[in-house]
Amino acid sequence: MKRALDRIASDIRKYRLAAACLLLYYAVVRLVFHAFCPLVILTGLPCPGCGLSRAVWFLLLGQPVRSLRMHPLGIFWLLLLIAFLGDRYLAGKPHTKGLALYAALLCAATLILYLYRMAAFFPGRAPISYTGGNLAEKWIPGYRQRVLEFFRLWRSGVYDTLNT
Repeated sequence: MKRALDRIASDIRKYRLAAACLLLYYAVVRLVFHAFCPLVILTGLPCPGCGLSRAVWFLLLGQPVRSLRMHPLGIFWLLLLIAFLGDRYLAGKPHTKGLALYAALLCAATLILYLYRMAAFFPGRAPISYTGGNLAEKWIPGYRQRVLEFFRLWRSGVYDTLNT
């Protein structure tokens, strides 16, 4: 246990500047934009990870159904985090090939799920919803209407018929 605590303390010392920058970013963008995700701030579109933090939080609170609604892969990301922390701090391994492969497959699954959710549900209920007040909306006249119309047409299959 002493070694695990020493590894944690070492990482805190090593990454304190990065952690401070992340906290500063969080404070500023929350205050100015009321969001954390750069994609949401810039475009108003959800990112592939939108809902993951809430999904993991709901899992930890014992609310698996709410977790699945927020992000169906939340449980797998939580398992990856637990495995990483176990490897890093309990076993003292910096990383393993198996864990890296699991992470890569999980990233691919998250992107595939994102495309499906955007095609099937956008702009639906949170987290797959449009966020107004984004920078593109402020800078590009008619941006919101064009984005929403694009997804409406995509869902209706209009773009499929153009390619045949």
